[in-house]
Amino acid sequence: MFCALRLSAVVLFVGALLSSAFAAEPVTIRIGTPDQSAGPTPSGGMGIVTYIAGKQLLEQEFAKDGIKVEWTFFKGAGPAVNEALANRQLDVVYLGDLAAIIGRANGLATRFLVPVRGNNAYLAVPLDSDVKKVEDLKGKRVTVFKGTAYQLVLDRALAKAGLSERDLQVVNLDWSAASAALAAKQLDGNWAGLQAVTLQEKGLARIALSARDLGREFTVQSGFLAREEFIAAHPDLVQRLVTVVVKAQRDLSQSDHLEDFIIFASQRSGIPASLGRTEYGGEDLKFRFSPLIDEFVIDGLRVGVEQAKELNLVRKTFDVGSWFEPRFVDKAVEDLGLKSYWPRYDKSGQPLGQ
Repeated sequence: MFCALRLSAVVLFVGALLSSAFAAEPVTIRIGTPDQSAGPTPSGGMGIVTYIAGKQLLEQEFAKDGIKVEWTFFKGAGPAVNEALANRQLDVVYLGDLAAIIGRANGLATRFLVPVRGNNAYLAVPLDSDVKKVEDLKGKRVTVFKGTAYQLVLDRALAKAGLSERDLQVVNLDWSAASAALAAKQLDGNWAGLQAVTLQEKGLARIALSARDLGREFTVQSGFLAREEFIAAHPDLVQRLVTVVVKAQRDLSQSDHLEDFIIFASQRSGIPASLGRTEYGGEDLKFRFSPLIDEFVIDGLRVGVEQAKELNLVRKTFDVGSWFEPRFVDKAVEDLGLKSYWPRYDKSGQPLGQ
């Protein structure tokens, strides 16, 4: 009897030690995003990811608990990030709307945590081109990196002009190949992000128009998402991560921080600071860096899902409203005393109640 009790005690003690060891095993938060750098250092280009990753804001938040943050920047853009998600190699991602939509529609169990809105898209054309508006693209040879958020914006702009991809000769090229082809005058247009503006800076093309010219609803939406499994296992870590992101959005929404951010992002990404000033100059920074899940964000993604289905980029649609997980942003905004800081925006990007 005594021996049995001693054996039981030893088993319980060893079990407790093993349990404690497993519980103490440090967590690594694995974050993935497309590489939008123009230099040797991977980065998120002129966006908020460069600020958060470059300043190591998440690393500083979690270091005291022995929690590591691991960033991976993918040259293969959104599709490569989705593949890593599907293989359970990432926990949190930052993606443009189309890549996020395709992943969700194809069965990736993600939840949308924090939106980032209003990224511009540009149409670069040869210097001697007569293209001035979207309607002028009919019959032209135009490139866009398919499967990225820029494809959705292009198709939205074409629809407004009464056109579709079938009315153009649309070529699927990544950003580097598209820039080289346009510079060699093998294309009539390149629809992209700041990569397109780079050609104008070099005197190899001109910007005929931008998505911003058409209205806020024609800009690129993006955001931070996480696997549902990770959220369920670590809701406290997700809350802390979202709070860091919201703090960053508050800082970047203040105009006196803009120039410092542009210079920092330029140094990290290799993208000229002048391009950052093109992207953010004259913008309402509270709109650009609002974390609120409002009508503008929800409707923009709903329209994006419908577009993706019409373009045969996804086989089935899904309920966008239930995709969002607003509790983390709501708590961050409340804890930071920012409940009246950001307005909410309607479908067209206009502040509600004004």
